[in-house]
Amino acid sequence: MLIRLFCAVLSYSAVLLRASADNNSKFEVAYEWNYINYTWPSAEAMSSAGYVPGEDVIAGIKIYKNVIYLALPRIKPSSRVTLASIPIDANKENPLLSPFPSWEMNSGSTCDAIQNVLSMEIDKDGIMWVLDARRVDNNTDCPPKIILLDLNDKGKIVNDFLVPDELCPRNRGCFLNDIVVDGDYAYISDTTSSDPGIFVYHRDSNSAWKARDKSMFGDPNAVRFEAQGVENEKPSHINGIALCCGETERTFFFIPQTSLHVFSISNSILKNRSIATGSNLHNFITDEGTKQGQSGGMMCDTASNIYYGILPLNAVGKWNIKKPLLTAEIVEKNDEIIRWPDSFSIYKDYLYLITNSISKFSKSGIDKSEINFRIIKLKTDTRSYIYC
Repeated sequence: MLIRLFCAVLSYSAVLLRASADNNSKFEVAYEWNYINYTWPSAEAMSSAGYVPGEDVIAGIKIYKNVIYLALPRIKPSSRVTLASIPIDANKENPLLSPFPSWEMNSGSTCDAIQNVLSMEIDKDGIMWVLDARRVDNNTDCPPKIILLDLNDKGKIVNDFLVPDELCPRNRGCFLNDIVVDGDYAYISDTTSSDPGIFVYHRDSNSAWKARDKSMFGDPNAVRFEAQGVENEKPSHINGIALCCGETERTFFFIPQTSLHVFSISNSILKNRSIATGSNLHNFITDEGTKQGQSGGMMCDTASNIYYGILPLNAVGKWNIKKPLLTAEIVEKNDEIIRWPDSFSIYKDYLYLITNSISKFSKSGIDKSEINFRIIKLKTDTRSYIYC
């Protein structure tokens, strides 16, 4: 009896400690999942689809008109959905995801369907720019694409662009990673191991080119780091990107994942195809300095703040680009809720962030009795760079 009472006291104390930690956190947990599940049309549909609980991961987030859109890269063959949504007023715990724009478009059964999405962006007009261009898992033979969906018309396809092999070869691991939108242009981090760079897509001409430079490769001296008990041992190239506000020109920032350096370049250079693809591109790139650790995603707001994850620290950093990078600060370090800070979105004065322990997910899978995926949010009183 005394042992049971002692265990109950310990359990209750742990709950109190967790609640206290949550109360002291600057970030608030908005949603959390043990594992991902969906609004299946029927039990038979779930059974026939070959769904395996615990083999889906959330990696990208964007929000528009009170709907949260999520990207789920098909890292494992059993994954059945790669683009989904939940209403912003969904349940906090294990909300079911709805495939977007439909089950059929997520089927992957033909190359007209969406195959493998890691990230997306939504412009002022409600057009979602989708990167269906993750081809590192060999889960599809379809060519990588950039698809534009009209969120004000039930996700109708308004444009798509087949990525040329000479820019991102589908049979050699094409990996378009993250995207920012600048009017009719999109700048995309191309993390393809054999040929990293900044992929530029121009909607008006439906054409693309790639800027390449040694700064877009991972730094061999920053390859090794640990996150969620998993040791990173492989180089990873340009990953996190951010576009900030500007009066005449806008500055584009990029970071290789296995690097501490932050680099920048003017958007006018990226828009100029001859300069962006020329041999002198390095002359237009600035090394802004180093930050506190290796990072994946990042995002700029209307107050010139760049928020970025710090993977080995389970932390989020903040840098106001009007000041030197050495003035950047850690907003919060939290081993409980900031595990692999990945993708950002800003909506109605809040910064939203996906944390997904993806290094652990990819290496050994997840324990479905634990919380593995979260969307956390931070009050910033700012808007997305999209609204500059």
